[in-house]
Amino acid sequence: MLRLLPVLLLLTGCSIFESFNPQINAIGKQIVADWKQRPDVAAAQFVYRHGLDAGDSLGLEVMLKAESITDPVVDEVVEIARKDCWLGTWDSCSATYTVYTTADPPYADKPESGKPVRSGKVDLPPELETSYGPRPTRPSK
Repeated sequence: MLRLLPVLLLLTGCSIFESFNPQINAIGKQIVADWKQRPDVAAAQFVYRHGLDAGDSLGLEVMLKAESITDPVVDEVVEIARKDCWLGTWDSCSATYTVYTTADPPYADKPESGKPVRSGKVDLPPELETSYGPRPTRPSK
């Protein structure tokens, strides 16, 4: 039965690539590129999850140098993600962020390592239009 699933998906036109949104993927790349330009960033990455059950979402991770960890610096890093999501697409930019420090980096083989300095959802309130201008509009069909 499980061997038939790929065939059924192909016949019905469904695939894990069905909901791939190149704009959302590009936003993830842009955020990481903007973060990496900062001297206080040691590393940054994103994961774009999409598909039939996953929807579209970005998981953003940034590691700041330990000596740079202050609330204003973390706020600036989060604001970069907000700005890039706001300006990147008319569509929903469902993104979460996690900020780590080089003093406690996450290690795959050490489950208790890497406690985030801050994490949350990248919110896009309408007030961002005052700072960054209007969001892109939905293209006409």
